[in-house]
Amino acid sequence: MSQEILRPSLPHFVNVLNNALAKPADKLKAGRELLKRFIDYQFAQYEMGVPVAELIKERASFIDQVLKKIWAHFIQDAEAALIAVGGYGRGELHPYSDIDLLVITETPNNLQAALSEFITFLWDLGLEIGHAIRTLDQCQEEGQKEVVTATNLLEARWIAGNYYAFQGVISLWARSDFWPAKAFLSAKLQEQTLRHERFQDTTYQLEPNIKESPGGLRDLHMINWVAKRYFRVKSINELVQRNFLTTEEFIEMEAANKYLNRIRFALQHLKRRREERLLFDHQQRLAAEFGYRNHADKMAVEQFMSSYYRNVQSVAKLNEILLQHFREALLEPSSSQITPINNRFCLRNRYLDITHPEVFSINPTSILEVFIAMANLPEVKGLSSNAIRSIRDHLHYINDQFRNDPINKALFIELFRQPKGVYHALKRMHSYGILDAYLPVFKQISGLMQFNIFHAYTVDDHTLLVIRNLRRFFVEEYAYEFPTAHQIAKQICRPEILFLAGLFHDIAKGRKGEHELLGALDAAEFAQHHNLPLKDQKLMAWLVEYHLVFSHVAQRKDLGDPETITEFAQLMGDQEHLNHLYLLTVADVCATSKEVWNDWKNSLFLELYNETSKLLTLNSNAPKSKAMKALKTQEKAKEQLSKHQLSASDYQLFWESMANSEFFSRQSATEVARITEQLYHADRNQVHIQVRAKTARGASELMIYMPDRDYLFAQITTALDKLKMNIMEARIFSSNDGMTLVLMYFLTQDEQQTVSNEQIEEIQNTIRQQMLKLAVHPIQPNRFLNRRMRCFDTPTEIEFVKLSKERSEMHLIAKDAPGLLSRIGCALRECQIRLHDARITTVGEKAEDWFVISGVDNLALTDKNLQEKLKQTLIEKIGT
Repeated sequence: MSQEILRPSLPHFVNVLNNALAKPADKLKAGRELLKRFIDYQFAQYEMGVPVAELIKERASFIDQVLKKIWAHFIQDAEAALIAVGGYGRGELHPYSDIDLLVITETPNNLQAALSEFITFLWDLGLEIGHAIRTLDQCQEEGQKEVVTATNLLEARWIAGNYYAFQGVISLWARSDFWPAKAFLSAKLQEQTLRHERFQDTTYQLEPNIKESPGGLRDLHMINWVAKRYFRVKSINELVQRNFLTTEEFIEMEAANKYLNRIRFALQHLKRRREERLLFDHQQRLAAEFGYRNHADKMAVEQFMSSYYRNVQSVAKLNEILLQHFREALLEPSSSQITPINNRFCLRNRYLDITHPEVFSINPTSILEVFIAMANLPEVKGLSSNAIRSIRDHLHYINDQFRNDPINKALFIELFRQPKGVYHALKRMHSYGILDAYLPVFKQISGLMQFNIFHAYTVDDHTLLVIRNLRRFFVEEYAYEFPTAHQIAKQICRPEILFLAGLFHDIAKGRKGEHELLGALDAAEFAQHHNLPLKDQKLMAWLVEYHLVFSHVAQRKDLGDPETITEFAQLMGDQEHLNHLYLLTVADVCATSKEVWNDWKNSLFLELYNETSKLLTLNSNAPKSKAMKALKTQEKAKEQLSKHQLSASDYQLFWESMANSEFFSRQSATEVARITEQLYHADRNQVHIQVRAKTARGASELMIYMPDRDYLFAQITTALDKLKMNIMEARIFSSNDGMTLVLMYFLTQDEQQTVSNEQIEEIQNTIRQQMLKLAVHPIQPNRFLNRRMRCFDTPTEIEFVKLSKERSEMHLIAKDAPGLLSRIGCALRECQIRLHDARITTVGEKAEDWFVISGVDNLALTDKNLQEKLKQTLIEKIGT
């Protein structure tokens, strides 16, 4: 079918356009049909496999011809000129890209009406026009003001009108006062730095922008612009002739340019509009279009994105090398200031350089020595372009013989022992391909993307960020970020073991099997191969094997249960293992994405660390059971209450009423004292609702004390869902005198922050109103799913485990969405199930929650029929 679409020609449109009897509407109709047929034709060509590089040049040429005819129809002034600038000026035009035009005329007032008709006609055709109308002097004036305007002029191309006027624009670049090469480079470097900062200065974006993200098309354009200004070349391939760019680099650059343009074209083909963002749903569809298929160990979309990341990383490397070359040529002193370091390296204008071209071939060990030298030279600004190029050219020397060399093994370990610069050294080594070459297992995770919301970075980028986070724990300057981690870091004798564990913790991602177990084997092999002491070998492998455990226990287990702490302490074995694992876990979680860490999570991690530390150090008499813990809590709470002039007789009835619940084992002594003081004299016929905006646990607290009522969870979660609050934990205590105490900890859905004092009254009123209603109508499933969430298919999974005679635990995994807990609460209500405790965890697009439940008879849920009924009701309510 696509073969039947022929390339449209202009004659019909030109005839209608120039027909004096044709109505304006007919002229527009003919133009729109022409443009639509051409886009349809190009998309058909694309579907037949015609290279995108040809298509975007063909479109630019086609639009040239259309504009020539329209210009000739509207503009009769022979002195005016129509000029293409920007991307259109480069002779590349995607189907829905902007068409940037510059009109040069020395008599703009005389042409105002005609130009207005011309531009309006183009807009009415549906073309995305960006335009400026200037005299030649105004071009110079505006160009000197703004580097963006000047850059557009750098890519100027004549379309129609006075060719001499166009030459006047081109000649601006010959003037000594119009953006000298040095000033132009400085301005463009600053522009690129600011652009990269908008994207966290990483090529590994979760949903990258094909043009603007680091390593994107704009980074290629940057090289082109600076080269044009400095060398006065018309195209990048001329840089090869000038020995500025190697043939291999040119081929690499061209391949990346074609690949990124192919994706950009495919996006516009997919969306039928301008689109530069590679969003989640686009990634999935383009992966299929580009021929990727799901495998057992890797999804099609992950394969596609890995290919994308490899290409943008290639662009980023070339951008760094070539701009560094320009920087050295233009911004550094004309006479090099050379400071010798040894017979292999020197500082050239504060950039580390090699002393002669054969440094790495004569002594390949120097490839690693470079980074040791940089770490010990605080004055160094970076590597010279010459050194970077030479490293890349000599990567083939990093082979088995290199890896087995005792000196090289010692140098690699020594990198992790440096007092500063560890992260930056590893980042450069990864960028230049050294890490992949030295550690073949690391190469397997380079550019490896995990298709979920939780991980904002590729596995390799995440790994380096973990090491960065670990390093900051040891630096006094950053102590304010994680004070506890900083204090713990001071107790670590050999930080390099921790950093190496960080390097290996996800090394086996993407392979079949549990990555922490496979990674531990890799870590053990590496440690043995590098002759680390046996104790360090075991610690490093242990950290990799158990790097997920701390987070799992902190967020998913009952930290108020002494058995939980005892089991965890037994796994830790000693304080040294606990310290290392705490630091690795915090660094790991914080390196997944900027949104993951919050005060609530911090409080859970600290609680687990502190409670385990007490047990490991045999501090006082750590309780071995919930009953013992409850007694200790009561003793400490009594002491605190007595300081507030409350005697045991004042609150005896309240404490007796809570004796059969887990109130005293789940709450700290301080919390027991506070709640007791608030409730011991409360009217038992009333509903008491209190909200604390912020607590020591890093979340807002809702406390409800009222006469017994089943299925409160459904009522409360529905109210909080309406207010867009995220419940983190729920505790429900039933007294033995007909009262219920509910404690819920929550954060705002959007910012994951505690609520303000101004919101307290609204929350209390909404809950009161909801509790007056007999029926509960939760937010319907998927109604407000955001764009990203819709891209993921997370089937609902439900498991039941008997905890005791009285309690069962229900583990539920489902797609996270507003109203989820409310719908779960309604399912529990419908099946007449009582909720006693809830722990809520969200991992990206997935909700993973634990509920302690019982039947209305306060017995564990052991009836298989009732379990199945609850399971089906939940699946129906959740709607996935």
